[in-house]
Amino acid sequence: MAYIDEKNFKKHISSKKFNNIYVIFGDEKYLVKFYTKELVTAVAGKEPCEFAFHQFSSESDVQSIADAIMSVPFMAEYNCVLVNDFDVNKLSKELYNSFMDVLKNIPLTTVVIFSFLSPIKQEKSQDSSSSDGEKKSRSRFKPFCDAVDKMGMGLVAEINMRTATALEHQLSSWADKLGKKLSLPVASRIIYYCGTDLYTLRFELDKICAYAGESDEITLPMVEATVVKKLEAKVYDMVDNVIYGNADKAYTQLYQLFAQREDVRDILRVLGFAYVDLYRARVTVTSGGMLKDTADFFKYGGRAWVLNKAPKKAEKLSTNALRESLAQIVDLSATLNSTVMNEEAALEKLIANLLLIAKRELDYA
Repeated sequence: MAYIDEKNFKKHISSKKFNNIYVIFGDEKYLVKFYTKELVTAVAGKEPCEFAFHQFSSESDVQSIADAIMSVPFMAEYNCVLVNDFDVNKLSKELYNSFMDVLKNIPLTTVVIFSFLSPIKQEKSQDSSSSDGEKKSRSRFKPFCDAVDKMGMGLVAEINMRTATALEHQLSSWADKLGKKLSLPVASRIIYYCGTDLYTLRFELDKICAYAGESDEITLPMVEATVVKKLEAKVYDMVDNVIYGNADKAYTQLYQLFAQREDVRDILRVLGFAYVDLYRARVTVTSGGMLKDTADFFKYGGRAWVLNKAPKKAEKLSTNALRESLAQIVDLSATLNSTVMNEEAALEKLIANLLLIAKRELDYA
Protein backbone atom coordinates (compact mmCIF):
# COMPACT_ATOMS: atom_id res chain seq x y z
CA MET A 1 0.00 0.00 0.00
CA ALA A 2 1.13 3.56 -0.74
CA TYR A 3 1.26 6.25 1.91
CA ILE A 4 -1.75 8.57 1.75
CA ASP A 5 -1.48 12.30 1.03
CA GLU A 6 -2.99 15.34 2.73
CA LYS A 7 -6.26 15.29 0.78
CA ASN A 8 -7.02 11.64 1.54
CA PHE A 9 -5.85 11.91 5.14
CA LYS A 10 -8.23 14.82 5.69
CA LYS A 11 -11.09 12.67 4.34
CA HIS A 12 -9.99 9.78 6.55
CA ILE A 13 -10.11 11.89 9.72
CA SER A 14 -13.57 13.19 8.78
CA SER A 15 -14.85 9.64 8.26
CA LYS A 16 -14.32 8.82 11.97
CA LYS A 17 -13.32 5.29 10.92
CA PHE A 18 -10.07 5.16 12.83
CA ASN A 19 -7.13 2.83 12.38
CA ASN A 20 -5.18 1.64 15.39
CA ILE A 21 -1.75 2.91 14.31
CA TYR A 22 -0.83 6.14 12.53
CA VAL A 23 2.45 7.60 11.32
CA ILE A 24 2.27 11.26 10.27
CA PHE A 25 5.31 12.88 8.68
CA GLY A 26 6.35 15.10 5.77
CA ASP A 27 8.32 18.18 4.81
CA GLU A 28 5.51 20.60 5.70
CA LYS A 29 5.75 20.63 9.49
CA TYR A 30 2.94 23.15 9.92
CA LEU A 31 0.52 20.71 8.32
CA VAL A 32 1.97 17.71 10.17
CA LYS A 33 1.25 19.51 13.44
CA PHE A 34 -2.18 20.64 12.24
CA TYR A 35 -3.36 17.18 11.16
CA THR A 36 -1.90 15.55 14.26
CA LYS A 37 -4.03 17.88 16.37
CA GLU A 38 -7.06 17.21 14.16
CA LEU A 39 -6.65 13.45 14.53
CA VAL A 40 -6.15 13.61 18.31
CA THR A 41 -9.25 15.78 18.61
CA ALA A 42 -11.28 13.41 16.44
CA VAL A 43 -10.19 10.37 18.48
CA ALA A 44 -10.00 11.79 22.01
CA GLY A 45 -12.07 14.98 21.87
CA LYS A 46 -11.10 18.64 22.30
CA GLU A 47 -10.38 18.05 25.98
CA PRO A 48 -8.98 14.49 26.15
CA CYS A 49 -9.64 12.51 29.32
CA GLU A 50 -6.41 12.25 31.30
CA PHE A 51 -7.09 8.56 31.95
CA ALA A 52 -7.37 7.74 28.23
CA PHE A 53 -4.85 10.07 26.62
CA HIS A 54 -1.07 9.58 26.91
CA GLN A 55 1.53 11.83 25.30
CA PHE A 56 5.23 11.03 24.84
CA SER A 57 8.31 12.67 23.33
CA SER A 58 11.47 11.38 21.66
CA GLU A 59 13.07 11.16 25.10
CA SER A 60 10.36 8.94 26.57
CA ASP A 61 11.09 5.40 27.69
CA VAL A 62 9.98 2.83 25.10
CA GLN A 63 8.56 0.52 27.77
CA SER A 64 6.37 3.36 29.06
CA ILE A 65 5.02 3.89 25.54
CA ALA A 66 4.38 0.15 25.17
CA ASP A 67 2.55 0.05 28.52
CA ALA A 68 0.36 2.99 27.50
CA ILE A 69 -0.49 1.30 24.20
CA MET A 70 -1.68 -1.84 25.98
CA SER A 71 -3.78 0.14 28.48
CA VAL A 72 -7.58 -0.15 28.57
CA PRO A 73 -9.46 3.13 27.97
CA PHE A 74 -11.17 4.56 31.04
CA MET A 75 -14.14 6.93 30.68
CA ALA A 76 -13.54 7.16 26.91
CA GLU A 77 -14.19 5.15 23.76
CA TYR A 78 -10.52 4.98 22.76
CA ASN A 79 -7.18 4.83 24.53
CA CYS A 80 -5.26 7.51 22.56
CA VAL A 81 -1.46 7.48 22.62
CA LEU A 82 0.47 10.33 20.96
CA VAL A 83 4.22 9.88 20.41
CA ASN A 84 6.09 12.89 19.01
CA ASP A 85 9.35 12.38 17.08
CA PHE A 86 9.76 8.71 17.97
CA ASP A 87 13.44 7.87 17.40
CA VAL A 88 13.48 4.30 16.11
CA ASN A 89 17.21 4.49 15.38
CA LYS A 90 18.19 4.67 19.05
CA LEU A 91 16.60 1.30 19.79
CA SER A 92 18.60 -1.91 19.86
CA LYS A 93 17.51 -4.64 17.45
CA GLU A 94 15.92 -6.61 20.29
CA LEU A 95 14.04 -3.62 21.68
CA TYR A 96 12.89 -2.56 18.20
CA ASN A 97 11.57 -6.05 17.41
CA SER A 98 9.88 -6.24 20.80
CA PHE A 99 8.17 -2.90 20.24
CA MET A 100 7.00 -3.95 16.76
CA ASP A 101 5.44 -7.04 18.36
CA VAL A 102 3.50 -4.71 20.67
CA LEU A 103 2.17 -2.81 17.65
CA LYS A 104 1.21 -6.04 15.88
CA ASN A 105 -0.85 -7.03 18.94
CA ILE A 106 -2.31 -3.59 19.66
CA PRO A 107 -5.75 -3.66 21.37
CA LEU A 108 -8.68 -2.66 19.16
CA THR A 109 -9.53 0.08 21.66
CA THR A 110 -6.12 1.81 21.28
CA VAL A 111 -5.17 4.46 18.72
CA VAL A 112 -1.45 5.26 18.71
CA ILE A 113 -0.22 8.24 16.69
CA PHE A 114 3.45 8.68 15.78
CA SER A 115 3.85 12.31 14.72
CA PHE A 116 7.15 13.64 13.38
CA LEU A 117 7.16 17.39 13.99
CA SER A 118 10.94 17.78 13.79
CA PRO A 119 13.23 16.90 10.88
CA ILE A 120 13.49 13.13 10.51
CA LYS A 121 16.66 11.76 12.06
CA GLN A 122 18.64 9.66 9.61
CA GLU A 123 21.37 8.42 11.97
CA LYS A 124 22.60 4.85 11.73
CA SER A 125 20.62 2.44 13.86
CA GLN A 126 22.33 1.03 16.94
CA ASP A 127 22.53 -2.56 15.78
CA SER A 128 23.24 -2.14 12.06
CA SER A 129 26.71 -3.65 12.20
CA SER A 130 28.10 -5.36 9.14
CA SER A 131 30.31 -8.43 9.19
CA ASP A 132 33.44 -6.29 9.30
CA GLY A 133 32.23 -4.44 12.38
CA GLU A 134 31.37 -1.16 10.62
CA LYS A 135 27.96 0.44 10.93
CA LYS A 136 25.73 0.59 7.89
CA SER A 137 24.26 3.97 6.98
CA ARG A 138 20.68 2.75 6.88
CA SER A 139 18.02 4.48 8.95
CA ARG A 140 15.13 2.51 10.40
CA PHE A 141 12.58 5.27 9.73
CA LYS A 142 11.35 4.09 6.32
CA PRO A 143 11.30 0.40 7.26
CA PHE A 144 9.27 1.41 10.33
CA CYS A 145 6.77 3.33 8.15
CA ASP A 146 6.59 0.45 5.67
CA ALA A 147 5.95 -2.04 8.46
CA VAL A 148 3.11 0.09 9.86
CA ASP A 149 1.68 0.61 6.37
CA LYS A 150 1.57 -3.16 5.79
CA MET A 151 -0.30 -3.81 9.04
CA GLY A 152 -4.03 -4.13 8.47
CA MET A 153 -4.67 -1.61 11.24
CA GLY A 154 -1.88 0.80 10.26
CA LEU A 155 -1.93 3.98 8.16
CA VAL A 156 0.95 6.26 7.10
CA ALA A 157 0.25 9.85 6.05
CA GLU A 158 2.96 11.80 4.22
CA ILE A 159 2.11 15.50 4.35
CA ASN A 160 4.30 17.45 1.94
CA MET A 161 4.40 21.02 0.69
CA ARG A 162 1.39 22.25 -1.22
CA THR A 163 1.44 23.57 -4.75
CA ALA A 164 1.70 27.31 -5.33
CA THR A 165 -1.99 27.46 -6.25
CA ALA A 166 -2.99 25.67 -3.05
CA LEU A 167 -0.78 28.00 -1.00
CA GLU A 168 -2.35 31.06 -2.64
CA HIS A 169 -5.82 29.83 -1.68
CA GLN A 170 -4.62 29.03 1.85
CA LEU A 171 -3.28 32.57 2.31
CA SER A 172 -6.51 34.02 0.93
CA SER A 173 -8.53 31.86 3.34
CA TRP A 174 -6.43 32.93 6.32
CA ALA A 175 -6.75 36.59 5.32
CA ASP A 176 -10.53 36.21 5.03
CA LYS A 177 -10.68 34.85 8.59
CA LEU A 178 -8.65 37.87 9.70
CA GLY A 179 -11.16 40.21 8.06
CA LYS A 180 -9.05 41.08 5.01
CA LYS A 181 -9.45 40.45 1.30
CA LEU A 182 -6.36 39.01 -0.36
CA SER A 183 -6.34 38.48 -4.12
CA LEU A 184 -4.55 35.43 -5.52
CA PRO A 185 -1.99 37.53 -7.48
CA VAL A 186 -0.99 39.36 -4.28
CA ALA A 187 -0.90 36.04 -2.41
CA SER A 188 1.42 34.75 -5.15
CA ARG A 189 3.77 37.68 -4.56
CA ILE A 190 3.90 36.89 -0.81
CA ILE A 191 4.88 33.30 -1.63
CA TYR A 192 7.48 34.55 -4.11
CA TYR A 193 9.08 36.71 -1.42
CA CYS A 194 8.77 34.35 1.55
CA GLY A 195 8.94 30.83 0.16
CA THR A 196 6.54 27.94 0.75
CA ASP A 197 6.96 27.26 4.48
CA LEU A 198 3.50 27.70 6.04
CA TYR A 199 4.84 28.85 9.42
CA THR A 200 6.70 31.69 7.67
CA LEU A 201 3.74 32.56 5.44
CA ARG A 202 1.35 32.74 8.38
CA PHE A 203 3.75 34.92 10.37
CA GLU A 204 4.23 37.32 7.45
CA LEU A 205 0.48 37.45 6.76
CA ASP A 206 -0.21 38.40 10.37
CA LYS A 207 2.33 41.24 10.02
CA ILE A 208 0.73 42.47 6.80
CA CYS A 209 -2.76 42.41 8.32
CA ALA A 210 -1.55 44.41 11.32
CA TYR A 211 0.08 46.93 8.97
CA ALA A 212 -3.11 47.16 6.88
CA GLY A 213 -4.99 48.49 9.89
CA GLU A 214 -8.59 49.38 9.02
CA SER A 215 -8.15 48.64 5.32
CA ASP A 216 -10.37 45.83 4.07
CA GLU A 217 -7.93 44.66 1.40
CA ILE A 218 -4.28 43.70 1.39
CA THR A 219 -2.49 45.43 -1.47
CA LEU A 220 0.87 44.88 -3.13
CA PRO A 221 2.36 48.09 -1.61
CA MET A 222 1.46 46.74 1.84
CA VAL A 223 3.29 43.53 1.03
CA GLU A 224 6.32 45.41 -0.26
CA ALA A 225 6.41 47.54 2.90
CA THR A 226 6.23 44.74 5.45
CA VAL A 227 7.40 41.37 4.12
CA VAL A 228 10.94 40.21 4.82
CA LYS A 229 12.17 38.81 1.52
CA LYS A 230 14.23 35.65 1.46
CA LEU A 231 17.61 35.75 -0.25
CA GLU A 232 16.17 33.66 -3.07
CA ALA A 233 13.48 36.25 -3.82
CA LYS A 234 16.00 39.11 -3.73
CA VAL A 235 18.40 37.38 -6.12
CA TYR A 236 15.63 36.25 -8.47
CA ASP A 237 14.39 39.86 -8.62
CA MET A 238 17.92 40.95 -9.49
CA VAL A 239 18.09 38.32 -12.24
CA ASP A 240 14.82 39.66 -13.67
CA ASN A 241 16.40 43.08 -13.99
CA VAL A 242 19.54 41.59 -15.53
CA ILE A 243 17.73 39.70 -18.29
CA TYR A 244 15.47 42.69 -19.01
CA GLY A 245 18.54 44.95 -19.25
CA ASN A 246 17.73 47.13 -16.21
CA ALA A 247 21.33 47.67 -15.16
CA ASP A 248 20.70 50.42 -12.60
CA LYS A 249 18.10 48.37 -10.74
CA ALA A 250 20.22 45.23 -10.88
CA TYR A 251 23.25 46.99 -9.38
CA THR A 252 21.11 48.71 -6.75
CA GLN A 253 19.79 45.31 -5.65
CA LEU A 254 23.30 43.83 -5.65
CA TYR A 255 24.65 46.65 -3.46
CA GLN A 256 21.68 46.22 -1.11
CA LEU A 257 22.64 42.56 -0.71
CA PHE A 258 26.21 43.61 0.09
CA ALA A 259 24.93 46.19 2.61
CA GLN A 260 22.80 43.50 4.26
CA ARG A 261 25.96 41.40 4.67
CA GLU A 262 24.69 38.56 2.51
CA ASP A 263 27.48 36.09 1.78
CA VAL A 264 28.83 36.46 -1.77
CA ARG A 265 28.92 32.69 -2.26
CA ASP A 266 25.31 32.35 -1.16
CA ILE A 267 24.31 35.06 -3.63
CA LEU A 268 26.26 33.30 -6.38
CA ARG A 269 24.69 29.95 -5.51
CA VAL A 270 21.14 31.33 -5.78
CA LEU A 271 22.10 33.22 -8.94
CA GLY A 272 23.13 29.89 -10.42
CA PHE A 273 19.80 28.32 -9.39
CA ALA A 274 17.93 31.15 -11.14
CA TYR A 275 19.74 30.62 -14.42
CA VAL A 276 19.41 26.84 -14.15
CA ASP A 277 15.65 27.31 -13.77
CA LEU A 278 15.60 29.47 -16.90
CA TYR A 279 17.65 26.93 -18.85
CA ARG A 280 15.51 23.98 -17.76
CA ALA A 281 12.34 25.87 -18.67
CA ARG A 282 13.76 26.80 -22.08
CA VAL A 283 14.84 23.24 -22.92
CA THR A 284 11.52 21.80 -21.68
CA VAL A 285 9.38 24.18 -23.72
CA THR A 286 11.43 24.00 -26.93
CA SER A 287 11.46 20.19 -26.81
CA GLY A 288 7.69 20.05 -26.34
CA GLY A 289 7.95 18.67 -22.82
CA MET A 290 5.85 19.41 -19.75
CA LEU A 291 7.16 21.67 -16.99
CA LYS A 292 5.48 19.42 -14.42
CA ASP A 293 7.55 16.47 -15.61
CA THR A 294 10.73 18.54 -15.38
CA ALA A 295 9.80 19.71 -11.87
CA ASP A 296 9.14 16.12 -10.80
CA PHE A 297 12.38 14.82 -12.34
CA PHE A 298 14.54 17.45 -10.61
CA LYS A 299 12.51 17.16 -7.38
CA TYR A 300 11.36 20.80 -7.19
CA GLY A 301 8.56 19.79 -4.83
CA GLY A 302 6.91 22.90 -3.41
CA ARG A 303 9.20 25.09 -5.54
CA ALA A 304 7.63 23.97 -8.82
CA TRP A 305 6.01 27.40 -9.13
CA VAL A 306 9.49 28.89 -9.70
CA LEU A 307 9.89 26.76 -12.81
CA ASN A 308 6.39 27.64 -13.99
CA LYS A 309 7.30 31.34 -13.99
CA ALA A 310 10.55 30.82 -15.88
CA PRO A 311 9.46 30.29 -19.54
CA LYS A 312 8.34 33.89 -20.10
CA LYS A 313 11.62 35.22 -18.71
CA ALA A 314 13.64 32.64 -20.64
CA GLU A 315 12.22 34.03 -23.89
CA LYS A 316 14.49 37.06 -23.43
CA LEU A 317 17.63 34.94 -23.78
CA SER A 318 18.60 32.41 -26.43
CA THR A 319 19.68 28.92 -25.41
CA ASN A 320 23.29 29.82 -26.25
CA ALA A 321 23.05 32.97 -24.13
CA LEU A 322 21.75 30.94 -21.19
CA ARG A 323 24.62 28.48 -21.60
CA GLU A 324 27.13 31.34 -21.78
CA SER A 325 25.66 32.92 -18.66
CA LEU A 326 25.78 29.63 -16.77
CA ALA A 327 29.39 29.09 -17.85
CA GLN A 328 30.33 32.49 -16.41
CA ILE A 329 28.61 31.63 -13.11
CA VAL A 330 30.32 28.23 -12.90
CA ASP A 331 33.72 29.77 -13.71
CA LEU A 332 33.40 32.32 -10.90
CA SER A 333 32.26 29.64 -8.46
CA ALA A 334 35.33 27.55 -9.27
CA THR A 335 37.61 30.59 -9.01
CA LEU A 336 36.25 31.56 -5.58
CA ASN A 337 37.00 28.06 -4.34
CA SER A 338 40.60 28.15 -5.49
CA THR A 339 41.75 31.78 -5.34
CA VAL A 340 41.85 34.52 -2.72
CA MET A 341 40.29 37.66 -4.18
CA ASN A 342 37.89 40.53 -3.58
CA GLU A 343 34.71 38.45 -3.80
CA GLU A 344 32.30 41.39 -3.97
CA ALA A 345 34.23 42.93 -6.86
CA ALA A 346 34.28 39.58 -8.65
CA LEU A 347 30.50 39.21 -8.29
CA GLU A 348 30.02 42.80 -9.46
CA LYS A 349 32.04 41.97 -12.59
CA LEU A 350 29.95 38.83 -13.16
CA ILE A 351 26.73 40.87 -13.08
CA ALA A 352 28.29 43.22 -15.63
CA ASN A 353 29.06 40.27 -17.92
CA LEU A 354 25.55 38.86 -17.52
CA LEU A 355 24.11 42.28 -18.37
CA LEU A 356 26.26 42.43 -21.51
CA ILE A 357 24.99 39.02 -22.61
CA ALA A 358 21.40 40.10 -21.99
CA LYS A 359 21.95 43.44 -23.80
CA ARG A 360 23.32 41.61 -26.81
CA GLU A 361 20.18 39.51 -26.92
CA LEU A 362 17.96 42.59 -26.62
CA ASP A 363 19.86 44.30 -29.44
CA TYR A 364 19.30 41.30 -31.70
CA ALA A 365 15.59 41.12 -30.89
